[in-house]
Amino acid sequence: MPKISIVIPTIDEESVFRLVKDLRKAVGKDIEIIIVDKSGSEFFSRLKSTGAVLIKQKDKGVENAIMQGLRAAHGEILASIDGDATHDIEGIVKGIHMIESNRADLVLGNRLNNLEPGSMSKYITIGNSGLSWMFSVLYHTKVHDVLTGLFVVKRSAFDDIRDVDPYRAGISFFAIELARLGYRVREVDIRYYKRAHGKSKLTRLKLAYGINVASHLIRQIRDYSPLLIFGGIGAIFIVIGALLGLSVILQFLNSGVFVTTGRALIAFMLVVVGFLFFVAGLILDVLLEIEKKLNKKG
Repeated sequence: MPKISIVIPTIDEESVFRLVKDLRKAVGKDIEIIIVDKSGSEFFSRLKSTGAVLIKQKDKGVENAIMQGLRAAHGEILASIDGDATHDIEGIVKGIHMIESNRADLVLGNRLNNLEPGSMSKYITIGNSGLSWMFSVLYHTKVHDVLTGLFVVKRSAFDDIRDVDPYRAGISFFAIELARLGYRVREVDIRYYKRAHGKSKLTRLKLAYGINVASHLIRQIRDYSPLLIFGGIGAIFIVIGALLGLSVILQFLNSGVFVTTGRALIAFMLVVVGFLFFVAGLILDVLLEIEKKLNKKG
């Protein structure tokens, strides 16, 4: 059984041939390399020369390709890297060391500190930073590049999400699912290079893709950390109600006449609704914690 399995998702990526050779040189010849390909039959046939395990991708999306490959992997430590050779493979080596030394359960390759000029557009960098900030806040884990194309994961951690159906969020799908289960998500800095061949196969509607990732970040928090979402909404209602109520009190103190009954009632209702949101989040959070403990015992 190989110790390391590396999954490479591809669609007509000419750079994958060189990438496989570089991975064997950097990580070791006894690693298991799995290429999950969505190209035509001609390119798929050419991939046989790599000596890697070849799998035809069934569903759309890079997250589905990676999941398909990881489910077929045999290694004790699992990894994935984009097939376009833009990610420094040294990130795989660093990630393996972090997993082996028990410093992380999932290691992401952070590209943003070492971008080759022209390798990533400014608006993609800004969008990625924004989504990474959102991930860090929601999951209490400092991450700078949640949309990276390189990661290393502990086998036991992956086994806890292997039956989850991937949603359209790229590698952030793996980060979200593992973070919400309490696994340690860490980063290593890597270099990020310009593509040597062709154009990115990632969806062209990058804004819509980013919005989709953000929606999944929030949705998972709603389902698995309800106090944060419901408590946040409740806090907003309470603050608005308190400010509205304060204006009513100030007006009464200035005039000595209570003439804003409607506004006072609205302020009161906002505070009550806010409090109910908070209580609902607290109850759901407690029930979720009980469910997690029961699942661990089971």
